[in-house]
Amino acid sequence: MVRQISPFIVAALLCASPALAQAPGQRVAPPQPVEGWSPTAPQRTDVDRQAVDPWQQFQPVTPGIRVGALTVLPSVTAAAFYDDNVFASSANRRGSWGGILRPELGLTTAGSNYTLEARGFVERKWYSSFSSEDQTNGAVGAAGTVLVDPNTQLVGKVRYARAHEDRGGGESLINAFDRPLGYNTWEASGAINKRFGRVWSSLGLAGSWFNYDTPTIGGIPVSQAYRDGNVGVLSGRLGYVVAPLTSVFVEVAGNRRNFDVDIFDSRGYRVVGGVLLEPGEGARIRGEAFAGYMYQNYQGVTFETISTFTYGGSLAWLIAPRWTAVAEGRRNALESNLNGGVSLIESLVAARLDYAVAPNFIVGVGASYLVDEFKGAGRTDHSLSPLVSVKYLVNPFLTLGFDYRNVAFDSNGTGVPSYYRNVYLFSLNARI
Repeated sequence: MVRQISPFIVAALLCASPALAQAPGQRVAPPQPVEGWSPTAPQRTDVDRQAVDPWQQFQPVTPGIRVGALTVLPSVTAAAFYDDNVFASSANRRGSWGGILRPELGLTTAGSNYTLEARGFVERKWYSSFSSEDQTNGAVGAAGTVLVDPNTQLVGKVRYARAHEDRGGGESLINAFDRPLGYNTWEASGAINKRFGRVWSSLGLAGSWFNYDTPTIGGIPVSQAYRDGNVGVLSGRLGYVVAPLTSVFVEVAGNRRNFDVDIFDSRGYRVVGGVLLEPGEGARIRGEAFAGYMYQNYQGVTFETISTFTYGGSLAWLIAPRWTAVAEGRRNALESNLNGGVSLIESLVAARLDYAVAPNFIVGVGASYLVDEFKGAGRTDHSLSPLVSVKYLVNPFLTLGFDYRNVAFDSNGTGVPSYYRNVYLFSLNARI
């Protein structure tokens, strides 16, 4: 089923990279290969996470420390937060202050035709009033790109992550576990990108393996074997450069999902078309957007086959020197253990707008809206989450921040209580 990510973790799925789409005759330069290193569930919701910082898309980062051919990127984030509904309850709401400490370390090196990078972090999160909710998360991974020749690029990524489901999302809405449920994920992907003049192609293979702890309800173990398993994806793209750093493409992707409980197994595919906007000199919009058709056929008799439209993508837009915006969306076929096992369609749209009041003082507003349709179960869940943020850049190495997020959940399912929560986060990030 859908998994909910902590509001203090910015996450990105590890996937095969699309081909680069520079204009003919322009040599492909090795990009930074690492997109995100926070823990991600194999199926996730983003209603409770901080939106991606749009300024990171356009502003240079601190240079780090040079050690021979390596660049070392150390940083640490410390935060205090208040959650006024820790257990995501509709009644008897209980709040608590808490803290977060997250050291990170990155290593990069690059040559004339390659880029390599490794990153890792450990995050400790604790509550002053409810020690049962304390948790330790972390991730470590590596990625690289190699230019075999000016028109051929190889991309590879691997990552391990440890994380916990958040209260009020995913299985936590169906099962009242005694404490947040922990899980482990392993991910690996590779792609070969090839260009033929204005035409380019990309062929990628990605795999995810995941294992969940055995939680308890009232001290009684509750197996999560139906969520242990793996997902494999094979995808191919064919694109055409219509302008510098701008391409249109079509993509065909097939997937196979295998779980320890066979009725949750499925096979499916999607066929989409979209636009790819790459980073480069003068680029004001970066990212991609696509739409098309998806199909997912499940093994279990209680699962309905999914056959419907899909969409996805993420865009960052430098509107003006002081204004930036980000938008993201997706529509996926997933699975849930509701009623013994059903298929579901998850749809997400999210956007954020930031304004630099001064070069070192940025304010932002945004919202995300999530819909989960449980097929054959007569239930649809809705989550709306607005946010407000303030960021003060003390200097290139130190940032102070404040974030406020509200989460409002409701459902038409019988006996499913609605809830709301407010989370206030004060953070300090130091980096070299």
